[in-house]
Amino acid sequence: MKEKFRILIASGADEPAAPGPFQVKYSGEYVLRRLLPHLTDYKSGKGIVDKRCLEYRRRFDLDNSKYIAGLIVFPGIMPQIVDEPGEYIPPEIPEHNILIAAGVHPDLMIELIKKAADSGCRALIAPREHPSWIDSVLEKEIRALCAGLGIECVFPRPFCALQKSGLAFIDEFLEAFGIGKPEYEIILNKNGIIQDVSVRYSSPCGATYYVAAGLIGMKKQEAVETANKLWHCHACLASSIIDPDLGDSIMHIAARINLVVAKRAVENANQEGMMCW
Repeated sequence: MKEKFRILIASGADEPAAPGPFQVKYSGEYVLRRLLPHLTDYKSGKGIVDKRCLEYRRRFDLDNSKYIAGLIVFPGIMPQIVDEPGEYIPPEIPEHNILIAAGVHPDLMIELIKKAADSGCRALIAPREHPSWIDSVLEKEIRALCAGLGIECVFPRPFCALQKSGLAFIDEFLEAFGIGKPEYEIILNKNGIIQDVSVRYSSPCGATYYVAAGLIGMKKQEAVETANKLWHCHACLASSIIDPDLGDSIMHIAARINLVVAKRAVENANQEGMMCW
């Protein structure tokens, strides 16, 4: 299933400096420290993970490097208003059919999508990990543009909230690569100890595999608390700023997603050797 997909990733640079007067920062830390390392099984990007998690991941086919058509990294610090966004878009964009754009200056998004359409783009995934990345007005504008170009589009807040929604190409992508809202199975032995965990869908940052690896060997009654601690140890990079549309921070929403998933899996794992969601 994966062979049909060519992924183009776009983000700002992972810029440590602070913006100056009349400048803004759109950081690529989420893409370069989380998404790209997970999609390439830690062969690309800046992400690191412990030995236990790396060994656990080996049982899954997680190195998707050959399906990544390219990576576009825009400056991490840019003017507040970009008068000529086309000047920042590469003259040639690799042929692709899935565009994942995260941490891109809003003024560049429209030109980027138009250029992507000329290179075969069929679907846009634009995670809203920070309130400043894409507001509701820009999302509406992008939806209208994509509709005219025949491009499916989604704007998950956070990325790990993304589920199948009836958009055929995106749904197939999520299924093929096993990313989106987390789902995992647990297996208990006769003593109520978790003897194995099988991930069906992982959060795109890879945190689900980190949690799953750490749950093995835990008692059933300790699993929810352990999963919650493990998730926090993986360090979510979503914004802790209150999103005015949500009345909460995107990071808090991501934390609740992980907690609910863990509770559901543990509650259903009530028979020896039973695999459950």
